[in-house]
Amino acid sequence: MKTAPHRAPIDHTATGCLPGLLKQQVEAQPDAIAVVCGDRCLTYRELADSARRLAVFLGQLGAGLEASVGVFVEPSLELMVGVWGILFAGAAYLPLSPEYPEERLRYMIDDSQTRIIVTQGHLATQLAELAPAGTRIVTPADVRSCCTTLAPVPVRSDALAYVIYTSGSTGRPKGVMIEHRSIASQMRSMHVYGYLGQDNTVLQKTPMSFDAAQWEILAPAVGGRVVMGAQGIYRDPRALVAAVVRHQVTTLQCVPTLLQALLDTEEFGRCTSLRRVFSGGEALSWRLAHALSDELPWVSLVNLYGPTEATINATAYPIDRDADGDGTGSVPIGAPVGDTQCFILDANLAPVGIEETGELYIGGTQLARGYLNQPQQTQERFIISPFASTERLYRTGDLAYWCPDGTIQFAGRVDNQVKVRGCRVELDEVALAIEEHTWVRRAAVVVTDNHRTGSASLVACVELNPKEAALMDQGNHGAHHQSKASRLQVRAQLSNPGLRRREQLADRTVLELPGGQETSRQRREVFARKTYRFYDGAPVTRSALLALLAERVVCGRSRGLDELTFAELGALLRWFGAFHSDQRLLPKYAYASPGALYATQLYLETGGGAAGLEAGTYYYHPVEHALVRIGPPSRGSEGLLLVHFLGCRRAIEPVYRNNIQEVLEIEAGHMVGLFEQVLPEYGLAIEPLALDGSVKALLDVADEDHYLGTFTIHPAGGEPWPDSTDLYVQPHPGRVEDLPAGQYHYVDGELARISDELVLPKHVIAINQQVYRRASFGITAVSRADQPWLEYVVLGRKLHHLQRNGLHLGLMSSGYSSKTGHPLPAAQRIDDILSSCGMPVGASYFFLGGAVSDEQLRSEDMREDTVHMKGPAEIIKDDLIRILPDYMVPDRVLVLDRLPLTANGKVDVKALTASGQVRSADRTTPYVAPVTRHEKWLAGAWGRALKYDNVSIEDDFFACGGDSLTAVELVLTINRRFGTRLPLQVVFEHPRLADLAARIADCTARPSSRLVSLHGEGVGRPVFCWPGLGGYPMNLRLLARQVGMDRAVHGIQAHGVNAGEEPYPTIREMAAADLAEIRRVQDVGPYTLWGYSFGARVAFEAAWQLEQSGQLVDNLLLLCPGNPKVHYANTHRYGRQASYANPAYLTILFSVFAGCVAGPQLDRCLAAASDEDSFVAFIHQLLPALDEQLIRRITRIVARTYEFQYDGHELAERQLHVPVTVFNATGDEGSFIEFWSGYRAAPPTVVNLDADHYSALRDAGVTELAAAIHVSLGA
Repeated sequence: MKTAPHRAPIDHTATGCLPGLLKQQVEAQPDAIAVVCGDRCLTYRELADSARRLAVFLGQLGAGLEASVGVFVEPSLELMVGVWGILFAGAAYLPLSPEYPEERLRYMIDDSQTRIIVTQGHLATQLAELAPAGTRIVTPADVRSCCTTLAPVPVRSDALAYVIYTSGSTGRPKGVMIEHRSIASQMRSMHVYGYLGQDNTVLQKTPMSFDAAQWEILAPAVGGRVVMGAQGIYRDPRALVAAVVRHQVTTLQCVPTLLQALLDTEEFGRCTSLRRVFSGGEALSWRLAHALSDELPWVSLVNLYGPTEATINATAYPIDRDADGDGTGSVPIGAPVGDTQCFILDANLAPVGIEETGELYIGGTQLARGYLNQPQQTQERFIISPFASTERLYRTGDLAYWCPDGTIQFAGRVDNQVKVRGCRVELDEVALAIEEHTWVRRAAVVVTDNHRTGSASLVACVELNPKEAALMDQGNHGAHHQSKASRLQVRAQLSNPGLRRREQLADRTVLELPGGQETSRQRREVFARKTYRFYDGAPVTRSALLALLAERVVCGRSRGLDELTFAELGALLRWFGAFHSDQRLLPKYAYASPGALYATQLYLETGGGAAGLEAGTYYYHPVEHALVRIGPPSRGSEGLLLVHFLGCRRAIEPVYRNNIQEVLEIEAGHMVGLFEQVLPEYGLAIEPLALDGSVKALLDVADEDHYLGTFTIHPAGGEPWPDSTDLYVQPHPGRVEDLPAGQYHYVDGELARISDELVLPKHVIAINQQVYRRASFGITAVSRADQPWLEYVVLGRKLHHLQRNGLHLGLMSSGYSSKTGHPLPAAQRIDDILSSCGMPVGASYFFLGGAVSDEQLRSEDMREDTVHMKGPAEIIKDDLIRILPDYMVPDRVLVLDRLPLTANGKVDVKALTASGQVRSADRTTPYVAPVTRHEKWLAGAWGRALKYDNVSIEDDFFACGGDSLTAVELVLTINRRFGTRLPLQVVFEHPRLADLAARIADCTARPSSRLVSLHGEGVGRPVFCWPGLGGYPMNLRLLARQVGMDRAVHGIQAHGVNAGEEPYPTIREMAAADLAEIRRVQDVGPYTLWGYSFGARVAFEAAWQLEQSGQLVDNLLLLCPGNPKVHYANTHRYGRQASYANPAYLTILFSVFAGCVAGPQLDRCLAAASDEDSFVAFIHQLLPALDEQLIRRITRIVARTYEFQYDGHELAERQLHVPVTVFNATGDEGSFIEFWSGYRAAPPTVVNLDADHYSALRDAGVTELAAAIHVSLGA
């Protein structure tokens, strides 16, 4: 053990108890500061005087030797006085942290038979409710008049000093009894080794009920100065740093979890006063130890170990930063301290050899007396020493082994071993291996049941370090950015989300374009334009980079727009269409799209004359290769050919939540770059015209969509549109010939070195870091656009130019800046580099690159896409496979936003095991053998593709390890075997083997569902929400997005909205049919049901029907269930009659489409509409984007359902058990549920909104409603 000198020697032979130790300090330094709290402090003399005064008072109350006196005090001077006053009285103190749960505190008080408790005045009332009747509560005000002249109570070394309650195996905490000699030995050893003394200032930050807090509190016994941290400071790393800096703290202890959090603050370096950090409570990794040494090289780090039963710290390992550790594994727990002995024994209590694992036993002076009132447990854990019958050993339950240098290495828990696949696995060993991964902040491994085998499965739960493993939408990310198991992004891509919806195209003129069959040149160039993630080509040279960056000027003839033929227009636009390959799941495009969602729509506008088109505005349909006439042209477009770009928000939102506008503008830039590539051969060019907000109305699109700008196509010639970007190049170390690593500015055709700093692997999102390591260089484009709307457009344009290089250099986008405060780390890094060089920053786009082979250029498969089939969870598991034996590799890695922690900062494994994420982690199903011919054949092909046996018909392709690539291979095999033409996405539609086999058998798709996805997929159970009158759920999308749960939200479209459907005549029938749809998505409860407006009645009915069938409904949310008030004379004349003569009905019918019950448009509707035909005509004129037949069908649903009401008898027979929450909108009439109280034993929870009936689904109103829902669900 390494020691350090100390200034004030202590007479250790005369001080076997704590009061004696403190008395020595009072005599040695009476006026030195002993304790500080905020702006208050106590000297040693003041601390001793206050403690003696309290001791006298406690003695008068009967406190004395062996009695427990509680301390129910927040961190303060009163806490220190309370502890020392109890010790001076000869009693033992019992820490009762006010942060503890009340039931635990009650148990501790009762079990310890504590009858006197010291507290603060403001806590006395709370304490009185906790303590049994007759308990004496002592506050500072009670003690002030006591004298301090009475003789102190003599305290023996074997007297009880304190009782600490620790978790018990029975589920009840047990009190550990610590004697004076034990804690005095601990404090003396801290002093002897130079850890505590007059030169030390200790931050008291650990909650007082933990044993580790005791040496912080008792530090004055050996001369240390104590700074009392604020309540809960151990949970606030920034506040902790501030306290260290303010009070010049020299000594700090923390669990590794907190130490990591301190390092993550990036403020820890301010703690220049800090000299020593103690780590304990859980295994300390060498990686974390070295991180502290790198951040605070002047700080000594000591790893401590010790159970409560051995009085805080039984061993210590001072870390030598220059000699210790290879960077892997955990730091040893060291050698015994003071009068402590350690033994590592086998099952027969015989010592094991060096580096042999056994159970750790502790002996010596620091052993606790035992467990309070628990003689049997004391006997089980404190055994007679096999080496000396007069001595005891404490059985720790920890596994350990001796290192050759005489230190001890912790190896896990005896009770943390499980048998998996016939082998014993130490869970802590697996968790530690995971924590060595650079991406991982903390990890835990838990055991779940495997429903297939009946044996144990390992689930690794991981919390990522955002500094090392950045995610898209960091801090606002969906679960699909942590794991690709849900296939959410692929499903979104397969749905062609960027296309105009079918109903947006109905009844419009469609012009089929010539050139639908691509040319060989188009196909070759389109498939060569990839996002390259592998670099198999020749080494990259400086000259190749210069050639890549050089601007390529395309010269060609100039032609008038009137010379462009319709056939040429078709050939030109074919470049923007979809290209297919039977080796690819997804279509291929000639330009890149962030997330491959292709959410940017292309529109052409002409005043007539161009390519033979009639004057008008046209949407280009990239799948159908057709132009759809949307409407007339704008004024002033005569003789022009304009290109408008429109970003479809709903196409992006299932995958990305941040920077939506930015990625859409970048995609528009890629499309502009493609125009610049293909227009010259037609004698044409393109350049920006304007960002004209009036264009959006011309395009007839959703309000939420983003108009991105207008460009003009004109005859080539004249001044070209200039390049508006600066380029910075970073060769990676040793990867570019003739060009050392560093940051270079491309200026005037040359590379000027500006910095040694690079964008590093950790600055690209986690799933791209493997690509970074393969890449030879990186390029950053910084926008210098002269108009704000072009800032990000020119970045996409630049990357397209660079991708079309003909130099066998491939590129992949890897980060961009943000308009809205969410830049990706690569953009932040390049800003820092440029700023440090005095270079201007701006909107930026970073991409990686390397040399690619001819084979890569020719390839039409999905190899380059395989990287993005795995998220951090899958990549971490792959890395574990390379370092752990097969039997230790977790069956599943689960990435969570946060791992639950105990109050002292350890991972709370019990809470983790009980969490919904872990309980749902096992997706295995019982084995069901294939029966039919197709099932048996498919099971064989399936097993060969995924490399496992005993394939069940209940198996899910993706849950069993399948990905997009293997799905394509399986479908191709199926089609070859059976001569079918199943689409490649069929496995995504039918991932269960039995369903896919049935699809093979009949080759017919299942009928479409009336469930409409309002919010993408999530790990939790889905939410089902009914819309208002008319049954069209799209106005619920904003709400579903704002609530932001990691659960899918499905809107239930009414039967009758689709062509050929008839509305049901009763609510009962409506609900029954809707439940049939719901059960196709979720076949068993618990169900979560919401209903808006009229939909609240259907949701209520559905909840009742589910409960009647024995299913559980966990939440029923009724949103704005009342009708909006309308005020007309003689409305009583019509009642609830669905008549066009009834102005109240007509107003409500109008509001279904217009979302309001007042205004000039309503007045015109009331004047114009006298029957269904005139009403439909009016609405179609008002909203021409809506199909006339759709308006008619919705109108008929409203007419059928407007009169639906529950009567008292119907409500009386509908008794619900589900908790009901009602969200009332301002200005609404009372709802059906408010007029009846007998439907449920407990009344509903009622939330009154400021928003009215319609604004609750819009703008600020939806924010209010979403927040209220969050509170209701406890989200």
